[in-house]
Amino acid sequence: MKPSRFIESGVSSVVYSNVFVALCTTAFTAKSSLLLFGNNGSMHIDSTVFSATLLIYCFHRINKTKFLILHENREDRNSWMSAHKTVYYVLIALAVIILSVQAFYLPIRTWLVSIPVAIVGIGYTFPIIPTKNGWKRLRDIYWLKTFWIAFAFSCLTTFLPVLYAAPGASILQPEVLFIFARSLLFIFAICIPFDIRDMRFDKLKGVMTLPVKLGVNISISIAIILLFLFILLMGIDFLYFKLNLRMAFALFLSAILTIILLPLSKSNRYALKFPLLYDSALLVQWLFIWALMHY
Repeated sequence: MKPSRFIESGVSSVVYSNVFVALCTTAFTAKSSLLLFGNNGSMHIDSTVFSATLLIYCFHRINKTKFLILHENREDRNSWMSAHKTVYYVLIALAVIILSVQAFYLPIRTWLVSIPVAIVGIGYTFPIIPTKNGWKRLRDIYWLKTFWIAFAFSCLTTFLPVLYAAPGASILQPEVLFIFARSLLFIFAICIPFDIRDMRFDKLKGVMTLPVKLGVNISISIAIILLFLFILLMGIDFLYFKLNLRMAFALFLSAILTIILLPLSKSNRYALKFPLLYDSALLVQWLFIWALMHY
């Protein structure tokens, strides 16, 4: 096997197994701890977020095979999943074991976040909402497919480290709410490229995402607007609250870089492009903050 082919195969395995998105989500959680406490947070929180993300994504991918249509199963990520289902089951088992162990180390108040996020995860995968046209999943309801992802992961990555380190009322502090609001805007923005990637099959399935309803260009414009709102909130936090200059600059850089990369989502030519560009935005934001904090 050629070295380039070997590297691509390795990257595909890390990405399509959902290990990469779990790592990026963990980094985004550590970002919250960096902003609030000046460190990367507790190992118990980081391992909980990593395992929970891995569990949710792997479980969703397996369940998704029931809803694949036409040639959707020929897409790289779906064909990899079909060929490596055992990997998903092993990762799910490992995630459940780790979460079970970590549950003994987490304060009861952390369940204020964990339980709602779990409910959203279940509702995203299984039909739990009664409608006149039958039971629907959260992802089947207009643009809420993207909103639920952004909301659940913003709660998980912002409030969980806070509730682990401080009393429950701490999540209402302005600096925490600013992080939550910025996370919601940022995650919503980077989810839109994935909706663009999936719009062909979403349209056939009747899933009304923003790209399906409004088109690619308007959807990208909305994502850019969300990131400018992110920058606006960052500026308000810097001017009137506790965000320092280095952290503000790191957040600004991450938003500008993401804005520059958003138009690349117009092309579906390279399947790995989406997670490598847009999931990694979570990791890059943590990296910018960590680097500017230490150098």
